[in-house]
Amino acid sequence: MSVIPGHSAVKYFNLPFNAAEVEAWAKTQKDTLAGPATCGLLFTTPECNAHAKEIIEIVRIYAQVPTMIGCSSSGLIADTHEIENEAGFCVTLYHLPDTHARAIHLPLESFESANRPKALRAALGATPEAVNAWILLAAPESIGNDAWLPDWDQATGQRTTVGGFASSEPDTPESSLFLNGDVLPDGAVALGLEGAVTIEPLISHGCRPVGSTWTITQAEHNIIHQIGNRPILEVLRDTLEGLSAEEQTQARGNIFIGLVLDEYKSSFDTGDFLVRNLTAIDPKSGAVAIATPLRIGQNLQFQIRDAQTAAIDFEQQLSAKAAALDGRSIYGACLCDCIGRGTALYGVPDHDVRTIHETFPGLPIAGLFCNGEFGPNNHRTRLHGYAASLGLFVKRC
Repeated sequence: MSVIPGHSAVKYFNLPFNAAEVEAWAKTQKDTLAGPATCGLLFTTPECNAHAKEIIEIVRIYAQVPTMIGCSSSGLIADTHEIENEAGFCVTLYHLPDTHARAIHLPLESFESANRPKALRAALGATPEAVNAWILLAAPESIGNDAWLPDWDQATGQRTTVGGFASSEPDTPESSLFLNGDVLPDGAVALGLEGAVTIEPLISHGCRPVGSTWTITQAEHNIIHQIGNRPILEVLRDTLEGLSAEEQTQARGNIFIGLVLDEYKSSFDTGDFLVRNLTAIDPKSGAVAIATPLRIGQNLQFQIRDAQTAAIDFEQQLSAKAAALDGRSIYGACLCDCIGRGTALYGVPDHDVRTIHETFPGLPIAGLFCNGEFGPNNHRTRLHGYAASLGLFVKRC
């Protein structure tokens, strides 16, 4: 692999907002990028949402950026830092040689349509098949599940997609999406790349399976009543009692459900599941609800969020990706990290960006902490939990 300098620029700004500072930086990037800006990203903490329109206007004018998308988040990622407890915003510019960026808004009506694939394809505009790959950012308050992702794949022709749901603070529960000069409250925004540059995806997981794999034997919509013909809470209790004392301590507040991705495998390990929160528990009936629709016969396994597992998996995935790229030019990166990672998982700041830089020295990284991450698995776009979804802007083969 080869990180090409000068093709992306990442800058974090903290409050108070200073328009002159943003303007000066934008002017500088116009002259220092390796060529004209192809596109840009803006990620803000909720305190900066009110300035989003002005920020984008300044950057587009003075850095001459044709199009930008972005969203709000409870935490930001800017190059070597993961900013988790600070108010500010991150601006990123990309010069992607011989590449055109297409930015669109997918309104809420597209997701509510009786023919969702057709509505999504219409929102994507003409010739979506010309797009190599997408960055997709969505508002969880309006479309906060994964039921629509198969329709997105159908509309895009199963193009590579990375991204995630915007996140927000508990006292400011509404997130915002950005598309050029517009601040949007719902739906999704997407950035597609056409031409010589595409996105190479990487998904790394932060949970490991515990206990046995179980088959769902009684469920309705997103509520699991029984697995293995037993109440799921009864099985969960037995699973926890079978763990070591150390694992039981680790599981407190960190137990999740993993839905098996490939039912044909005989055994499962980290990365073989879609991890989901237990969104509701009914002690009387022994039922559990998650945010994803289920079917009888589907397999699952309980999961524990684990820092060591997350660190090892990320290192392995990055090494494998570097080997697979085999010298291809890399122009920049976008990291969508789960809000359950960062300091809350590792106990130290900047873990994931530091790990990326160990494999890809000098790589500019922009990103945010998400409330669910999008990334491919077996040629399908999935909603992952407690994952890192990394998109590398690379030269097409």
